[in-house]
Amino acid sequence: MLSVEAARSRILASLTPCEPIQVRIGEAAGLVLAEDRFASHPLPRFDNSAMDGYAVRSEDVESASDGYPVELKVVGEVRAGAAGDAAIGPGEAVRIMTGAPVPPGADAVVPVEVTSE
Repeated sequence: MLSVEAARSRILASLTPCEPIQVRIGEAAGLVLAEDRFASHPLPRFDNSAMDGYAVRSEDVESASDGYPVELKVVGEVRAGAAGDAAIGPGEAVRIMTGAPVPPGADAVVPVEVTSE
């Protein structure tokens, strides 16, 4: 029986690298980059929420658990496309929607599914 390492070595020895080609981005599906590429500027241009939930300061919720919930004061709401200028302070949270900018002072988002009002 062939070991995994021996099989891997045989496979790698049989491979021949392809010459790089240039294609338009719309034609690149399924291809692999020949070299690293980097964006000229970050997109999105701001930290945004990947889920609906509450933007919080992680230090305010790090001790939370099912048996020991943490209560925070909800001081606002930020929707996608809106400005997230209202900063949050200790003991505060902001209701946030997917894609909305994370407000100043927040460094985490708690998913709405694990919260209660």
